[in-house]
Amino acid sequence: MKKMKIVVGVILLTLIGCTPLERNETNENLILLPTVPKGEVEEGVSNIGGEFIPQTDIIHTGQNVSLADTGITQIKLNGIDQVSIGNKQIRGGIAYNGNSTTPYTGTFAAVVGVHKHYTEEYKNGKLNGNKTWYSEAGRVGMREPYVDGRKNGVQETYYRNTGNIRSRINYSGGRISGPATWYDNSGKILHQEDFKGGNGEWVAYWDNGKIREKGRLSNGLPNGEWRHYTQKGDVEKITVYRNGSPISQEWLK
Repeated sequence: MKKMKIVVGVILLTLIGCTPLERNETNENLILLPTVPKGEVEEGVSNIGGEFIPQTDIIHTGQNVSLADTGITQIKLNGIDQVSIGNKQIRGGIAYNGNSTTPYTGTFAAVVGVHKHYTEEYKNGKLNGNKTWYSEAGRVGMREPYVDGRKNGVQETYYRNTGNIRSRINYSGGRISGPATWYDNSGKILHQEDFKGGNGEWVAYWDNGKIREKGRLSNGLPNGEWRHYTQKGDVEKITVYRNGSPISQEWLK
């Protein structure tokens, strides 16, 4: 692809309607994460409500959550309500099951056929519990904990082919804070960083152990130049951030 430079602003997204970020990946490598709308792939970064979401490449379903909302209406699992994510309505920052006037307590789920792709747990209308992404094989790809609507605790990602731990990243108040560790498929540590105050060097990896992206975090948000690499190790693009917002992006591949 011919080199080009694109100036971008803050991309505010919702989970529903998101599509995978990577442009040239096969279905086997697609991820299921909040990224950018299809029409903005060329200039996209992971940013939802101003919150930076590092790329983890953990799920290969290729399914868009918004397309996976018709498989169930309402079921109970271990006594907990599980409702189609298509029924979720947010009013005044509180989640409801459809037109109900009672803030929702239970789990919204995205299911295709009999296969669950994604769940999110609520208590009294706010995210309290885990957001969980699943592979087509039924393995957990990523699990991240929430308290009163903000990420708090240890986010864990797993290798899609084995289910082995891939990363453990600490969050506080919705931002990366504290230890973050990446592992190879055998359990060997690839990179470890303690983001005290949300500051430090962020490094993420492909399944093959090569670096996927690298940059600096400041107060839990990306700042300065971030480099993104192909699975072969070549620099694919360079993004410049200011306080978590992308201000420019240059594609090299």
